[in-house]
Amino acid sequence: MFCPECGTENPDSARFCGNCRHQLSGMTGGSVGSQDNAVVEVGSEKKTVSDGMKYGILAGSLIIPFIGLIMGIIYLAQGESEEKKDVGKLWLYGSIGIIVFYMIISGDF
Repeated sequence: MFCPECGTENPDSARFCGNCRHQLSGMTGGSVGSQDNAVVEVGSEKKTVSDGMKYGILAGSLIIPFIGLIMGIIYLAQGESEEKKDVGKLWLYGSIGIIVFYMIISGDF
């Protein structure tokens, strides 16, 4: 079944689109087992930000803090999902903390 909202192909037993979460009208009944499978199918999301990228940018911010600052602002501004916004906050706050730390140890603060 294709989603009328975004055109993504979904299982026939799905009640909601796996891409845009639009309610699919094709689910009119069926057995309990097929409804449970639909819920599991909808709930499984592809991870949008890998752990390697998340911690790699944070580690790179230790050397060049402006990497985390810029990436944090970009992910907060363009965050399509809550996970991207959370990662953007991590990078932004982490890089600000690193900048303040460097200022304190250099005596400029």
